[in-house]
Amino acid sequence: MLTFTKGATWPCTGYRTTCPPAMLTLLENAWHSRPSRRPRNGPDQLPTRSLEDLLTLIDPDITAVHWNPRDPAWIRARTEVDPDLLLIALSAWASSRVAPHLPDTDWYTLLENAGQFDWAADDLDLADHGLHPNGTANPQNHVFDLLPSLAAEHVTTTGLQLLGHQRDLRLGPTRADGRRTLHLGTPETLIDDDGAAGASVDVLTFHLEKVPGVSEIHLHVNLSMTRLATHPVDYIPRRGYGDPTISVLLSAKDGFVHGHERPMLLQSAVTIRSRGDRSEWSWQPGAAEILARLTRHQPPSLEQLRTAPGDAAGQPFAAHIVHSTGMTYRYPDSADSPPARATHEHPVGTGYQPRDHMEILTQVAQQLEDKGLRPLTPNRKAATRSKARLPLELPITPTYSLEAWATSDRTWDALLTAAATKLGLTPTEPTTSTAAHLTGPINLTLHRRDPGSLTAGLPRSTDTDPAARRVAYEKSEAERAAQLAEAFPRLSEPIACIVEMEGPAYFSRTRQRDPKPFFKKVLPTLRRNVQCLRPVAPANPNPTKAALAKRFPGTDFSTTDIERAASALNDALRQAGHLPKLPLPRGIEGPFELITLWLAPAGERIVPILIRQHTDAPPSAQLMPTPSHPTEEPMPLTALPEALVAGRGRISLRSSRAALADFITQALALDSTANRLLLVRRARLSEHGVWPWLQDSRITFDELVLPGIDMKDPEVTPTARKPGDHPGLRVIRLREASDREAVPRAFGVTWEMAAGQDDESGEPTQVARYGRFSGIVEIAERAFWGVNPRSDQNQTSLAITKLDPAQTLNRTRTCSNPASLEIIPAFLQEGDDPADWAMYAHAQRRLHAHTTIATTWPAVVHLASLMDEYIV
Repeated sequence: MLTFTKGATWPCTGYRTTCPPAMLTLLENAWHSRPSRRPRNGPDQLPTRSLEDLLTLIDPDITAVHWNPRDPAWIRARTEVDPDLLLIALSAWASSRVAPHLPDTDWYTLLENAGQFDWAADDLDLADHGLHPNGTANPQNHVFDLLPSLAAEHVTTTGLQLLGHQRDLRLGPTRADGRRTLHLGTPETLIDDDGAAGASVDVLTFHLEKVPGVSEIHLHVNLSMTRLATHPVDYIPRRGYGDPTISVLLSAKDGFVHGHERPMLLQSAVTIRSRGDRSEWSWQPGAAEILARLTRHQPPSLEQLRTAPGDAAGQPFAAHIVHSTGMTYRYPDSADSPPARATHEHPVGTGYQPRDHMEILTQVAQQLEDKGLRPLTPNRKAATRSKARLPLELPITPTYSLEAWATSDRTWDALLTAAATKLGLTPTEPTTSTAAHLTGPINLTLHRRDPGSLTAGLPRSTDTDPAARRVAYEKSEAERAAQLAEAFPRLSEPIACIVEMEGPAYFSRTRQRDPKPFFKKVLPTLRRNVQCLRPVAPANPNPTKAALAKRFPGTDFSTTDIERAASALNDALRQAGHLPKLPLPRGIEGPFELITLWLAPAGERIVPILIRQHTDAPPSAQLMPTPSHPTEEPMPLTALPEALVAGRGRISLRSSRAALADFITQALALDSTANRLLLVRRARLSEHGVWPWLQDSRITFDELVLPGIDMKDPEVTPTARKPGDHPGLRVIRLREASDREAVPRAFGVTWEMAAGQDDESGEPTQVARYGRFSGIVEIAERAFWGVNPRSDQNQTSLAITKLDPAQTLNRTRTCSNPASLEIIPAFLQEGDDPADWAMYAHAQRRLHAHTTIATTWPAVVHLASLMDEYIV
């Protein structure tokens, strides 16, 4: 992270303009006239995302493009832009994106006659900003729009060396939130020792962020990686219930349109529609179809992209398929290669080492030093009296009963082996092919059930009519649900059920629908919470030496299979209620309650989930009342999946904002004097007027403003409640790294004395050693970053770097970059130590019985987030 030095200035001289009103009216009328127009909940705005990319591309003097053409600073530029160039871009955008249903329209002439662009001088200082009343930095909107983009452009212009190697830099598109990406070179192909192939490129993302109570603005420079396909894609994971899609990066080394445009990569997308044995690829509306009308090159061929993505990436107008988690690729067909159906995953591993991140920060800081930016002063770990590892106290020899829907003996035997070796359980009775009774830290009964063909894939309709496909799918699901209910009647109490089921790639390859979402929706109605497990492969009768080394000791199972089986058992026990007891925070005696509110997405609605965990009782859950279910009482956490799949608790944020605010207020228990802590996620709650007090610019420590109060209304004076008004109440706000990536990664830096290589005197000098630490880092009086330790499964040597082009095989390694969690103790009682409470929240990220890997969220919040999978 970088911030401005005291007294620094970054003058930005230029011009701004808005879209001429008559021109905008012309475009909006055409957009609203398109056939089969579907009404939307909000305003039907022009599709300007692709226009922003196009305008930023065609003229290097354009510094920013706002998403709203009515904004007075719709386009910002260093000089007045050639109007002819703007009209060409607008015409191509209008004909391909706004009004493709009007193919014979002469958009250039119409727009030219609709008005002229009026440019106004626009001189700014990007380092200048004020403060919000709570002391948080308050930069103007143009700073968010311009500073990341101009910083990325400045680094591109001045050049960047990493580990002594000059990088060929390429800008990515600006984004509506002001972010700007910078690609550190062109994609490079890597083939690993097993023959798997793929390309990758390092990427920097510049963006501006604030921290509550901190007067500085922070320029984040995030290092990430884009992985790209070089072989035909065999399996594309489906996100949601629509057709699968892939992202495609577009590039042209010599320019798409003319030679003096800025070198950039643009992003488009392709939809893959499977109809029986056919697979149809089509461009989604966006940059690809617009550039196809403007470019002097042959546009990318979707057939080439599908069958030979490596060749498509080598064309003058190049298209690169972006790898996403779960994708697999076919090996090339040749005499020496495996059969055509053999597949591989991407050979490039994710993540970077701390030294890579610090190298980026050091070199970028040098390039931006003349702009008045400097790296933040490193912070040490916060001094706290709370324990970094809370005691894991589990129920004493509890009894659980699980079902295992295992069709194969091999999977059943793997579960029994995992129970004995990983969970430390021993049989109390002879194990049969249908049941196992085990004891140890817990008493466990595994009932084996044979689902037969009920776990097979669901049929995929080949009908081209979406309504007909939907009817066919509903019919097949209703039939399968009736068969399940007949074979496995509803139980009297909820249990957990391990279902042996093939993975998504198998069902995609066999042209069937993946039944996992269907099982998540149906089995809870039969009082069975679902945990899926892919079948365990049969033992290899002629194992190689390498395969033998990967076997679990004393068995013919692979270690991976036993780990998967143990994970399934642990997750099933979690869903059966096997959870640690809630430990007390430091300084608290007697009863204590931990509360969290999770807003789970449900299409256009949300599901508020309230979970309470008490020191003297197991966790309970509660949903919001709705017209269809006007009374909602607290329920055991194990019963929550059944309520969620029944559709209970779903509300419209637009019409139920006041009711949601009241629901949160009741969770605070304002009249209680018991010690209690509310852990609340910033995302969604601080937006849409639900709880504005949680926003960075409005949160005032130890001055609580209740949910639902409009803090923007000048006629409303919010009542600030003090800790003494609500004894025992504490509120901690959480923000994760994926929430606009506002939270940076944190690493440890130590200094060691070593002989300098270029020092003839041989005197020792200080050398930085970059490593990792876990715990909390204090970044402000009430702001902390919680850093998780590396998992036992990922211990790649810290000496490895992925930024050295001479060490290409290092890119096959997967490096652990634990995500930081921003912890803001916003409302505490008198005498409370903020660092102690921050550590208590952070330590709960490792308070789990079902996993040894630290989670993104504290335990009770993590349990709430896991319920998303039952909302379908």
